[in-house]
Formats: sequence, C-alpha cells, structure tokens
Amino acid sequence: MRVVETLKARVSPESGDDLLEFLRAFRNWLQFVIDQIWDEPRVPSLKILHQRFYDVLRQAGFRAHHAKQIYKVAQAIVKATRSRNGGKPVLRKLFARIDRYDYRLDLEKGVVIVKGLNGKDIKLKMLVPRKRLEKFRGWYNYELVIKYDGEKFWVCIEFRNEVKFYRPRSYLAIDLNFDNVTLTIIKNGRVVKIKRFPTPLRKALVHRIWIERIMRRYSKRWRYVKGIRNAIRKHGRRMRNILDDWCHKLANRIADLAKRYRAKILLEDLNKLREHGTSSSSFNKKLSLWCYRRLQNYIVYEAMERGVPVSFVDPRGTSSRCPFCGSKLVASPNRVVKCINCGFIGDRDIVACINLVLKHSRCGGAWVTPERLRGDVDPNPMRRNKNEGMKIISTYISLC
Repeated sequence: MRVVETLKARVSPESGDDLLEFLRAFRNWLQFVIDQIWDEPRVPSLKILHQRFYDVLRQAGFRAHHAKQIYKVAQAIVKATRSRNGGKPVLRKLFARIDRYDYRLDLEKGVVIVKGLNGKDIKLKMLVPRKRLEKFRGWYNYELVIKYDGEKFWVCIEFRNEVKFYRPRSYLAIDLNFDNVTLTIIKNGRVVKIKRFPTPLRKALVHRIWIERIMRRYSKRWRYVKGIRNAIRKHGRRMRNILDDWCHKLANRIADLAKRYRAKILLEDLNKLREHGTSSSSFNKKLSLWCYRRLQNYIVYEAMERGVPVSFVDPRGTSSRCPFCGSKLVASPNRVVKCINCGFIGDRDIVACINLVLKHSRCGGAWVTPERLRGDVDPNPMRRNKNEGMKIISTYISLC
C-alpha cells in the first residue's frame, strides 16, 4: 500500500533575490504558454507542447524538467478552467513546481537546494522542528512546490512510502459519540484495555454561540462591516482549530495504541449520517460540529502510515443489543444498559465496541464467541454494580 503525505514548511532562502527572479520567470512563462494555447479548439497533448515550447524555455534559462513542468501545469490549468466554463486564466501569485531531479533534500540539516535559472543553486533553510523532519526519514521525496505569499516563502514536498500491513492479533473497536470516544481492545476473546476520550464539542460550541450572537446583534451590518466580519472569522478559526487539533492528537494516540497491541481498528460506518439527521435544531447544531468523518479519516491515514489494518462495520443496533444473548437492552441512568433476559449489565459505549467486534467476526474476521468475552482479567467484568462499573471501566484522558 502506497502512502502519500505532503510536508509544508516555511523556508528562509540565502538569496531571496535569486529565488524571486526564478519564481517570476516561472510564472511569466507559464502565463505565456497559457496565452498561446487558450484559443485553440482542443488542448494540445504534452508531446505537442514539448515540440512547441521546449527549445524556447531552454533558451530562457530553464532546465529540461523545469520546461516540462511549465507546459504540464499550463495544460492542467487550461483543462480545469474550460471544464468550469471560465475565462482565460491570469496568474498573479508567485509559485513554481519543481521535479525531484531539480532539487536536493537534506533532512539531517533541514536544507533544500533548488536549481534556479541557468542551473544556479538556491539554498533554502526549512524552519520546522527536527521531529517533524525525522518522520520522513526513509521516505521517497517527489515533486516540490515553492510559493511566495508577499512576505514569506513556503515549500510543499510530496513524500511517498510503501507500507505493508501486519496480520492482526487483536481488535481495537471505536465507538463515536457526541461527548466521548470510547475504544476497547479485545484479544483472544478478552477485553484487555478500555479507554474513553472526552470530545471538545462543548468548547467549540461556545465559539459557535458567539458567532450567532454577533450575527443576531448586527443582523443587517455584519455582512458589510469589516470589523464584524473579522470577529466572526476569528471565532470560526478557533472553532476549527480546536476540532482539528483534537482529531490529530487522538488519531495519533489510537494508531500508536493499535500498533502496540498489533490490533485491527474497527470503525463505525457512519455514511450518510447527516442526511438522516432529525428535525431537532439542537441535535442538528451538535451534528454540524461533530467532526466524526474528519476523525475517522485521520485515524485511517495514521493507521496506514504504521501498517495498521482498518475495517468499517455497520453500527446499527450495536449499543442496544446484548452481546451474549442478542436481546434488546434496557437503558438506565449514567449510560448503563441492562439485559432482562440474561441479566447482563454494562456500559453502553463498551457494549457497542464489543458488538462491533462480534459483527466484524461474523462478516469474515476471526470468530469471537460472546462466551469468551466473559473471561477477562477480572471475573465477570461487565457484571458489577452501577457505581463500581463506572469507576473501573471509565478512563478519561484530556487531550486539549
């Protein structure tokens, strides 16, 4: 399995004038190629573009792969603009796409040496933590993009790595809720670890409420007054940063935990959850902030980087069915569920994780019988009284 990731870093060039000269030349010649092929009925192929522009670009001081990238990017821009029925593109931002043969990367020193006009070396120092660079040791680097935003220079380097998934020895099931994320590790039919992580939805909801207050207070002016719009954007950025930071940290922890136990991660298949939402305004407001899809995507990607296998399981009925007899569970206070048929008592979220494992095993995974789940380190792990069970099986870890 191939994993692709992009490293974005701010850089400090030794010679900013040389780099700016190269970026301006790249943009101007890219605009020249776009102007030449825009009025043609069909977008020329790369072979035709090479025949028409290669010699011209080489005479302008570009290397062979620089020239290839210029008409390759020009072709992509023209195709994308025509597909949206847009007008002729006019390039304003300074950027350059560079092939892997036209730069050298030294992760040990955090330095990128780029070939500029007429083969001149341009040294760029990456201003990123060393720990961030150590992650890509042993990966293959490909294309590089240099950008200039008017004040700072940035590079985006594409890395690729081939990952081999291990054969799992246990399961790590994850139950997603508005207020918490519960995970349970089951090995050889035994519950060996339970963790519960609180979500920051309430913290993000505060900024959402502030945005609504500002829009109600200035119901007519907030669209036109710059200061009011900036205040709304500020709260929106904070809300997004809170959720994104939490998703990244939690996904890293879950992937590391799965690798430590050589577990297969089981996620709930929550496809089309938003389309099936209720008409309740309070529920829909929570649902709009519930970044379940983002968290699942981060978990899948972090797991892929570590070679951890992942599967999605239909969550229907997992928190309302008894894992031992299959009867309907009765809800009690404090997220406790009871089975009238067999007397089973347990936490609603942990029951959902156990049922995810059972569903996966019945759909092709290694079979885990409900009877084997009773044999925990503690006898009858799910059959304690309400208060004792909550103290033992609930572990809260703050990530914020």
